[in-house]
Amino acid sequence: MHKEQLMKLHQFFVYVVKEIINDDFENTNNECKKLLEIYEMLDIRPHHIHRLKSEQKAAILLLSACVASYLANNMENVPKNLAKKLEENAFKHLNSCKKNIIILEEDENNGENAEKEE
Repeated sequence: MHKEQLMKLHQFFVYVVKEIINDDFENTNNECKKLLEIYEMLDIRPHHIHRLKSEQKAAILLLSACVASYLANNMENVPKNLAKKLEENAFKHLNSCKKNIIILEEDENNGENAEKEE
């Protein structure tokens, strides 16, 4: 995709998130909230033309993972692993442009929050 197309797609996902997530924020799951926090930390917006294509792709994938996670929790036909795959691809793009993001992840052994650097 060309950079202009990525920027338009990014803007589309911003609108989608505002429509379905912000209107129903109290029903939004923690996974989606975590993805939105990471998106905010990136500080990449659709109108940032100077940013790398891989950064724009990562932002798009984070927003789409949030939407997929929200839909998976509120609809039966959306697979839950879709959001996880989109999130993995977002971090892959972030790593390719050498962005280190610290995220909070549940430690499966003791249920406490642990910091993980991606």
